[in-house]
Amino acid sequence: MYLQKITTRLLRYNQWANERLNTWLATNDRKVLYTNTGSSFGTIDRTIQHILSAQIYWHVILTEGRINQFDQPIRENAVEQVMADLNNSSKRLADELSALSEDQLLEVVRASDSTQSRYEYILHLVNHSSYHRGQIITMCRALNINDQIPVTDYDAYLWWIENM
Repeated sequence: MYLQKITTRLLRYNQWANERLNTWLATNDRKVLYTNTGSSFGTIDRTIQHILSAQIYWHVILTEGRINQFDQPIRENAVEQVMADLNNSSKRLADELSALSEDQLLEVVRASDSTQSRYEYILHLVNHSSYHRGQIITMCRALNINDQIPVTDYDAYLWWIENM
């Protein structure tokens, strides 16, 4: 049950952090979410879409065992819906993958160019989202959006679940 507890906690953290970031982003002027910053995906909106695409990709591999198309169609001027979809995707991942048994977490599955256990891919999925949330915060700072930036560190999540 050890792996199950760790992966569940990390998936709930991912859900919490994505919801927290999206709630904060929604309080800002929508224009800035479409402003090019020269970052990996250019805009905050496109970075959120990338996180969502990755979550959809890994969800299919981890639950259905099949490799699917990574890149989802780019959605123009739909950042509110994309943020809602990311929140829903994060919850669905946490709900469904938390139900996996220890044996299922240890089971080796194939992704496009790698074969690892499900739990390793879950760790990657959470780490990937964390990396891009950090990029989004850096993009916000570059756009002079500095007011009430949320803390989305894992340690902050641990404090939150302990105190809320």
